[in-house]
Amino acid sequence: MRVRVANLRIRHAEDRYLEKVPGTGLLSDQGIVHGHEVAIDEARHLKRGAGKYAHVVLIPQPSDDPADPLNWPRWKKEACFWTLAFAASLDGALSPMVGPGYVLLAKQFNVSVDNVTSSFGFILLGLGIFMLAQNALAVKYGHRIVYLFSVSLMFISCIWCALSPNLASIRASRFFQGFGMSALQSLVASTLEQIYCVHERGSRSVIWSFSIMAGITLGPLICSYVIQNLSWEFGFWFVSIPLGLCVLMVFFFVPEVRLHLLPSLKRQGSDGGSMEKDMAASEVGSVDSSSPRPAPPTYLSQLKIWHGALSDESIWKIFLRPFPFLLSPVTYFLFLTHGMQTVWLSLVPLCSSTIFTLEYNFDAAQIGLTNLGGIVGIVLAMLVVGPLNDWGIVWISKRNGGIYEPEFRLAFMLSMLFGVFGYVGWAVGNDHHMPWIGAVACITMLNFSIVVSGSAAVTYLLDTHGTNALHILALSNFAKNMVLYGSTFFANGMVLSRGVKVSLLILGACQAFCWLASVPMYVFGKRVRSFLARHPHIFRGELSENDRLMHQADKE
Repeated sequence: MRVRVANLRIRHAEDRYLEKVPGTGLLSDQGIVHGHEVAIDEARHLKRGAGKYAHVVLIPQPSDDPADPLNWPRWKKEACFWTLAFAASLDGALSPMVGPGYVLLAKQFNVSVDNVTSSFGFILLGLGIFMLAQNALAVKYGHRIVYLFSVSLMFISCIWCALSPNLASIRASRFFQGFGMSALQSLVASTLEQIYCVHERGSRSVIWSFSIMAGITLGPLICSYVIQNLSWEFGFWFVSIPLGLCVLMVFFFVPEVRLHLLPSLKRQGSDGGSMEKDMAASEVGSVDSSSPRPAPPTYLSQLKIWHGALSDESIWKIFLRPFPFLLSPVTYFLFLTHGMQTVWLSLVPLCSSTIFTLEYNFDAAQIGLTNLGGIVGIVLAMLVVGPLNDWGIVWISKRNGGIYEPEFRLAFMLSMLFGVFGYVGWAVGNDHHMPWIGAVACITMLNFSIVVSGSAAVTYLLDTHGTNALHILALSNFAKNMVLYGSTFFANGMVLSRGVKVSLLILGACQAFCWLASVPMYVFGKRVRSFLARHPHIFRGELSENDRLMHQADKE
């Protein structure tokens, strides 16, 4: 049988091994049947959303424990999320903020532009190396302490960089700055998976991507004026002020979300899983239903930084846990559509100083202003596609008999074509002496593309891998940052030797190739999820509470 979805011509390849594939679940109790019958009455005993989402079945099903992160009051969820979004925007700003001044810095230090780029690019080396380490620390000791360590290290290394007298000191400070940035580029996705249900994650992922891209775009814009009128050192002094505020915000508003802190919590269907798992988890959970429920933790108790070890496994075993996921096709899908797309876009601010100096003779302040196009793109993406992301999957699910498939998210991967048009349009327009406003419009399309498609790819990862999404995102970000760091050694040189047109056409071709990865993932994604479920000895990773319950039930 093939699942037919209205207005989508591409069909899923149904799995031949499992009747209920993890990730597939009942999302709406208002099914509009297309192709096969679905008993919507199965939603009668499942918890639903509130207000306009009253017809939406919650995936995963929250427990009755008020300490469950899914049951947090709205103000607590919002405070946690927006604090992390603010920190992510500062995280995004740190890497490219000095980009508009690379030509000036090359003259100041009497070295090549590529030398300056690679020196400040040490932040990418630190970011990639620590990506896997922070992943292990978060599993072993919790998210909260990792977030606090990360923002504190970003704050300290910013002051260090501002005081650096030479490129050697800059390299060292930027390396540790990358250590601090890693958590806000991967761990946030795992936090979203813990505190939000499936129908809420899409818009939150868009806002998270928007925050990072806003920092990447606004950082060079603001810093360009500082470099032009003061010095590059003042740029780091200025950004250390909001970073200091961010340390306080994380301390007061980002509590621990790991379920290991709540041993009595029984979460049903926490992998966004099937109706079969929901019912099984309910049966197993009923055994302990008579046990007294703990009182919700007080606000002051949640300010505790150190909770001890949250896992009995050794730190080295946890560190190696992501590597079996190299056998998962989703890992390569995420790397191509999210990771490598970020690489192509990150090369634009890295090379913008060279491109706009060659073509339009811009100074540092004018180069910074070109980032306004990126701001327009990410704002449009957040305002238009943010709400549409979650509403769209509910709308499609209703036309699929109420059944949700994570692959529905991948319809938004079509936005990657905006990136292709942006690179190619910029290359062709540049060859025809296009005015600078045309180049800025192309940058708008590039940023729109990455916010929409990047958030869709990450949300798809959360829906298919649940708690194990953290490991795959860490692998993807590690590889992405290694590629991006390597490109800092030759990116500007490539623009100078091959020219702007050829360089942009190469990026456009790479973007198109990466988009093609979303087509087989949409068609065969359900079979991939079945493959992962049928090989738990390989893709075990970190078991969710529901998986532990199911494993216990199987033994009995």
